Amino acid sequence: MLRMLLVIVITALAGHSPAVARETTVCGPVQERFFFWQWSRVAPSPDPTRVAGLEHVEATTFVTGDGKRLAGYRYAAHGNLSVEGEPRGYLLMAMGNAMVADMMIRHLADFAAAGYDSYVFDYRGYGDSEGRRRINAIIEDYREIVDAMNARYPHGLLYGTSLGGAVLMNVIGRGGAYERAVIDSSPSRFSPYGCPRRIDPLEHLPDDASRLLVITGQRDSVLDDDMTRDLRLEAERRGATVIHGEAYDHPFMDRHEAHHQRMARIHRFLLGE
Repeated sequence: MLRMLLVIVITALAGHSPAVARETTVCGPVQERFFFWQWSRVAPSPDPTRVAGLEHVEATTFVTGDGKRLAGYRYAAHGNLSVEGEPRGYLLMAMGNAMVADMMIRHLADFAAAGYDSYVFDYRGYGDSEGRRRINAIIEDYREIVDAMNARYPHGLLYGTSLGGAVLMNVIGRGGAYERAVIDSSPSRFSPYGCPRRIDPLEHLPDDASRLLVITGQRDSVLDDDMTRDLRLEAERRGATVIHGEAYDHPFMDRHEAHHQRMARIHRFLLGE
């Protein structure tokens, strides 16, 4: 009887271990939870009316390896399709931490019109996604999403803003395949704030960064130059395209003209124009 009970307990623990490991705090048991709690309070609640009437946009989900359902949207490719009438590839956006998917999907319209199925998901614990808000878990989620997309599509484009750019740098540095990527206004390091160096975006720059566009803004009111400079300079040294925009604030906080210029540069780079 005791042996049977031990087997049941061990089996139960084994079944739950992936979730526990993925959602473990790595930046300190107090500060990581506190910061994500603060950040998530800034993000608005999901509102499906934001996507109402957007043609070619549909709700989608992704189930992670530890069984959490991430909610998001797909902007279906509807122009410039391949000869076979299929999407040319995918674009995956990883957002800043004060955003939700239904806010951002409309900004991917030009990529869908250029032939790319375009996706954005709420981070776990945000919006309609399940799970706990933990940086290690979010990175692992996006590694899985990128791998799944690469198995489905012939070409992959990555677009990360703020926290999302840091997440995608971890994906790239750990072997995630991509054709081109934009890292827009992301911190160079997390380690000064109690996180392990292994998740610092700077640690994941490829030796050949020529397929990266790194953007920072001289008017960034969220992350100052001290927080973004090292990643920009090292990326440039390794061959990345770099923009330090004089009129740029944090992503999607620019004035009208600067925002359109920024998005046009991102569009041209990712599509190789």
